[in-house]
Amino acid sequence: MASRRMGKEMASSSVGPPSKRQATPMNHDIEFKTPEQRSRYKSLLSKPLHPCRYPDSYSMNKLGIRDNAYRLLSNLGWVEMLRPMKGFENFTYEFLSSIAFTKDRLNFDNSDHKVSFRLMNIDYEMSLEKFCLEMGFANAGFIHDSWNHDLKPEAYNPATFWTRITGLTQYNSHSNKASNIHNPVLRYLQRVMSCTIWGRKEVGITRTDELFMLWAMLSNNPVNICYYLLDYLASIGAKSNNRAEIVVGGIVTFIARKFRVGEDNGINPIEGNNRLNIENLTYMNFIKPHPPANITYELKLNVPLLFILPNPSRTDTGVEANLLYVCVDPQVNEEHNLGEEEGANLHQDEEHHDYEAGGHSNDERWAWMQTEIERISTEQQRQGVEITGLRNDVLRGNHINEENNQMLWNMMQHLNLQGPPYGPQ
Repeated sequence: MASRRMGKEMASSSVGPPSKRQATPMNHDIEFKTPEQRSRYKSLLSKPLHPCRYPDSYSMNKLGIRDNAYRLLSNLGWVEMLRPMKGFENFTYEFLSSIAFTKDRLNFDNSDHKVSFRLMNIDYEMSLEKFCLEMGFANAGFIHDSWNHDLKPEAYNPATFWTRITGLTQYNSHSNKASNIHNPVLRYLQRVMSCTIWGRKEVGITRTDELFMLWAMLSNNPVNICYYLLDYLASIGAKSNNRAEIVVGGIVTFIARKFRVGEDNGINPIEGNNRLNIENLTYMNFIKPHPPANITYELKLNVPLLFILPNPSRTDTGVEANLLYVCVDPQVNEEHNLGEEEGANLHQDEEHHDYEAGGHSNDERWAWMQTEIERISTEQQRQGVEITGLRNDVLRGNHINEENNQMLWNMMQHLNLQGPPYGPQ
């Protein structure tokens, strides 16, 4: 059988993959084809590598958003691509130093985009259609690109959609804070995209591509994901900004797998936590544990509302009312932020600031106090029912062990009620 790297649309160099050996510090066993590739490699070496952070099923299940999140991801065919995998230095540096994505801007009806890159010192060159075929994605769907007017969906307006999921009337493509998104499923998926497909250091701002993908997930509209993927990866490889950081190693590994380059060829794995789990979400000011048992979580919102997770009926994105939880003055909402954008710098140590749920205005404080009083009242009623049941057991002569006796006593003291005659001695 002929090699799948050969043929009209895919050409390979005569240099085969090197034998497995320890990489030299300078070149990661990469044989550079052009001076430009070597120059780009040297620039990439100066940028820190961080692991992609993938969806974490356990954490999503604890927050009650797992099934909803995977349903939206499956609408775009992303479930396989977003399974956790390691990144490797040699794959990442070689791919990013060699990738070129050439857009055909002359033929709107039948565009012939081209991509080329290198993996294990083998050249790959093909059309976007061929790349999509190898990756298992359809070469079809919307491309939200400013120049390609024919493929822009008429139903999509970024400013209108931003208002729909944040309640804010002001839209700025360069400063839309992800913390303004109300629904935790959509906020989580924005985080997933900013930690994988559009992996970057600053994850607190919602990219225009991420906003478009959220819309496409919700409306179940097809998107040409390979176009977006190649466009972003090519931009990373071409950047000379030494302050940038690289957070796409796992995505490059996924591409390598699709082109039959196994992880056994990977050199120097990119270490670190590669799951977007409860710990990371807490650090990012996304959630915080809810007392007293800390088995539920408070969703951090930029509005005066106490929202406890899990709460599937209120987080289901199939219900339009769940995209915005309260009606507030958008101008007040824009000023009422977390003090520090959630996840503004995920890969560096930062001081954690607590969120003041009461807001800035007296009205907001009063609304929050009412919510909190209702929650405490409900909890007291629940505990009162438990106390009544325990008392009835005593009257019937049932045995109460020492642990239940102590629990009853503690609850009576907590509620400032008169203690039973059988309290701890």
